[in-house]
Amino acid sequence: MDISELDELENSVQDLLSLAKIELEENRLQQQRDEQVSQEITRIQARLEPLLQQIEEMLAKLTTEDFVESTTKQKLEAKATDLRQKLADAPLLASQIVDRQMILNEERLLDERIAEQTNRWRQGLRADLLEMIAEQTDFYSATDTSIAIRVHIHDLKAIGALEEVVDALIHQINGHSEEGPVARLRGSHEQTLSFIYNKALENRARVDRAPDVQPRVRHRTTEKRPNPYGVLEGKVVIFGGHDRLETSIRNRLRESNVNLVWCTAQAGPQLAEQAESHICKADLVLIVTGYTSHKLTDKAMQSAQRAGKAVEMVNTTGVVRVLEAIEYGLKSLQLAKQLNGNGHFSKQA
Repeated sequence: MDISELDELENSVQDLLSLAKIELEENRLQQQRDEQVSQEITRIQARLEPLLQQIEEMLAKLTTEDFVESTTKQKLEAKATDLRQKLADAPLLASQIVDRQMILNEERLLDERIAEQTNRWRQGLRADLLEMIAEQTDFYSATDTSIAIRVHIHDLKAIGALEEVVDALIHQINGHSEEGPVARLRGSHEQTLSFIYNKALENRARVDRAPDVQPRVRHRTTEKRPNPYGVLEGKVVIFGGHDRLETSIRNRLRESNVNLVWCTAQAGPQLAEQAESHICKADLVLIVTGYTSHKLTDKAMQSAQRAGKAVEMVNTTGVVRVLEAIEYGLKSLQLAKQLNGNGHFSKQA
């Protein structure tokens, strides 16, 4: 087992631990949800019921013929009707308030996971850049490494490694210089890197075949910054949920190749019909049971059955489980395609 395998093993273990932490917290949030919704319903009722009572008491005083055409009375009656409807909708409103906060908490957990992955990737980048510098055996190639380093200046500064990398660069350039220590600190380490970078560009312009020194991916899992959803691709049709949930999921998948068609509980019948028309070409069909009406669920199930598509029910109102369903579903399909492409599990085999 070499160092790259150890790095990969360490990264995979840390990521699994991070995932487990997210699942534990998400499960705790889901378990608390019913109690929080009940408390929110009580708060809503405590604010609206006194208002309705005051309006009803005033309307009781405006019953004589003198107030039949009173504009104020008509407005009070309309307001009373509105308050009764809001009280009837209190469970739904309470659920939306609680779930909005739960989504914020889940997004914080997901951001922490990305931050941990990014920090480990940056430490691996630091090691890869230092090895790239140490491997150069002549003045020009050592100088050329500044071009590759400058691309990652933000990541190096984020972990406080820019100074170490620039010092190593100066040392390597001077070690192969025939004119003595020509590289030195000029202002800040960032300014010094920019100076060496410009010299490297000048060197490249003088020759037909310039060295293009790049760090090898040894201590990192990927060349690009980690994105757990960046490799996903496919068409996903989702029914149910709510607009805040949809927005959060779309933001998480924005750097992927996922074509997401979503019909939320707030969407009208026309959008629902449009979403149904996409099912036949979908790679994955999900029904998020939170806020999904029986009518919408039945229509989605019938459309999927006609198209010969399997449907996965996701019993949640939060972000984490929906993302897990999308990630697992699309990766399973990608793996199946790869296996079939290699001849595995084929009928001819």
